[in-house]
Amino acid sequence: MGSTLSLALATTDTHSIYGRFKTNSAYTTIDPKVDDNHMARFKHETYAYVLERAHQDIKALYLYHGNTRRAKAEIVGKYLEITFDSTESTQLWDEVSEQIENVKLEIPWLTKPFNAKWKEIQDNGHNAHDVRVYQKKSI
Repeated sequence: MGSTLSLALATTDTHSIYGRFKTNSAYTTIDPKVDDNHMARFKHETYAYVLERAHQDIKALYLYHGNTRRAKAEIVGKYLEITFDSTESTQLWDEVSEQIENVKLEIPWLTKPFNAKWKEIQDNGHNAHDVRVYQKKSI
């Protein structure tokens, strides 16, 4: 049986970032309250995750709004798959830059290293409106 989010957090009307551990699939809180620029914060955490700068014990990252999952980022083989709940969430991912915790500016902190190691690809197995797929570049 899979892990569930804490009811106290899942029923709030805030955005939160969670992860799931590789070892037991249990949820862990990355950032319990992302009030401003939630997608920019999720993008930064995703970049840090795939660049192995943070969250190395995590198998997937999630962005929730209350109890609704807005996005999931997961490495599957040599691919990073990010699935979204809507076209609007996908467009927001495409439009925002990163934002680190407690800094209210969007600055491309990890964009350049991410783009050096990953490239976006078109994946015909998914609805292109609801997913972004990146492939790890050969070095």
